[in-house]
Amino acid sequence: MRSRYFYLLLSILFSSNLFASYLFTDNKFESHKNWQEFSQDERLNVRNLLVYLKRSETGKKLIELAKEKAAEQNQSILDIIKAGRGSLTDTTLVRRFTTGNPDDIEYEMKSIVYLNQGHNQYDALMDLAHELTHFVFREKFNPYTKNFTLAEFIQSTIEGTGGEAHAFMMECKVHYELFPSKSARNNCNHVIDESTGKLSKDKTVRRFYQVGGYFDSFVGMLKKHGVKNLFPFVTQESASFVSSAYGIPYPVAAFEEYLTVLNKVCENDRKRLGYIQKRSPASANQFARDFEKRCSEFDY
Repeated sequence: MRSRYFYLLLSILFSSNLFASYLFTDNKFESHKNWQEFSQDERLNVRNLLVYLKRSETGKKLIELAKEKAAEQNQSILDIIKAGRGSLTDTTLVRRFTTGNPDDIEYEMKSIVYLNQGHNQYDALMDLAHELTHFVFREKFNPYTKNFTLAEFIQSTIEGTGGEAHAFMMECKVHYELFPSKSARNNCNHVIDESTGKLSKDKTVRRFYQVGGYFDSFVGMLKKHGVKNLFPFVTQESASFVSSAYGIPYPVAAFEEYLTVLNKVCENDRKRLGYIQKRSPASANQFARDFEKRCSEFDY
């Protein structure tokens, strides 16, 4: 019985290895086929993209870093990548305090990567490289701090480590490493420095600040908030890049996202101020002044 059981176990393991080998051979990457049609198992569909992404040196490094970051959230890399209506990296910041002690605050931040469920395998692969860059490198920010400003948020969204320019360049690097003979999507060739033949961050950043028909209204909003001079690259040129989450050029989308986040922050801080005033009216004075200064021009 023991030898038969051992033989059966070896057979199962051998069959499983063959099955895995069959699933992840190169001919299973069909660039024009919907990435979710690979199998009926979403995690297996994600794994298929990861296996191909790992063939790129840039992609391999991204995956290793993403595994480490996911582990910090007590998750695996397959836990943090899911199908969605659009491709984006969703970060949730949870703030905890008790009504009895509203000064004692704990923060917890978690991120999830969503890939557009309608994409073919090539587009999903490029989006995976893009979104993993956000997931791995995007600098943590806390909107409840005083230095969470409009200018800083827009600049970090476009130019910062793990921002849109960085993610696009990583996406292009993966494309050139995996498909050197294929024309890149999203005009990667337009951000190549002619003198070096390499991707140019300066060219990439400038393209992200093209806002087309939103120019007048966007510049007006920047002036209203006293930060226009901090964005010299904003131009009326037709937008090269549009946010999938908002359907508008990235700088304008970043502005809208800032307002959304800050409105929620002000709503939450208004409640916290009420708790502080009940517990210690005297100590609430400074918090009330900061709240009024920051939130008076926003609806909450």
